[in-house]
Amino acid sequence: MSTILNKEDEFFDVHFTESIKKISATSDLIIAYDGVLNTETISKLETEIESKIIELNVPKAALKKIFFICVESLQNMLIHGHKDQTGYQHNYFLVYKTGNKIMIRTANLISNSAVPKVNGDLNTINSFADPTDLKSYYINHLEKNELSEKGGAGLGFITIAMKSGNKLNYSFDKISDLHSLFKLEAAVNVE
Repeated sequence: MSTILNKEDEFFDVHFTESIKKISATSDLIIAYDGVLNTETISKLETEIESKIIELNVPKAALKKIFFICVESLQNMLIHGHKDQTGYQHNYFLVYKTGNKIMIRTANLISNSAVPKVNGDLNTINSFADPTDLKSYYINHLEKNELSEKGGAGLGFITIAMKSGNKLNYSFDKISDLHSLFKLEAAVNVE
């Protein structure tokens, strides 16, 4: 195993454990997943998410938003998350309730060279104060129909922000010269 892989493994393990401790101290942790993502795992997580959110008796409109954001976030991590030098894709997924919000947090490996673009995209998305302006941006972006090398049109973050109705929280923590941890968090009001 390379030193970079050891550093990335350790970094993700520590970050995941610390995130759970902090969330559990002040909020209700609903789902915590740290492991391999594939279509089968996502399908299992979708079932678990749906049943656990239904148990919370949140309004149906909020339930739909939460479920959509969870699925979109998991798909984004699977498709766009970077792999380390051995081909391993580091990521984790957390859902928790704090106050009157359900929070969906994802974390995955991102190449340092991709950070400026993702940061710029998220800054732009968060710059819209009016939801109709964000929707116009979405439609404009959709009409451009520019596909990335992985086949996406860059709409995932925009749709997550639109469904959330709140600003997206995000950060980048440098792990090595090659990679950083990219953390994205969306909130859905449930009351």
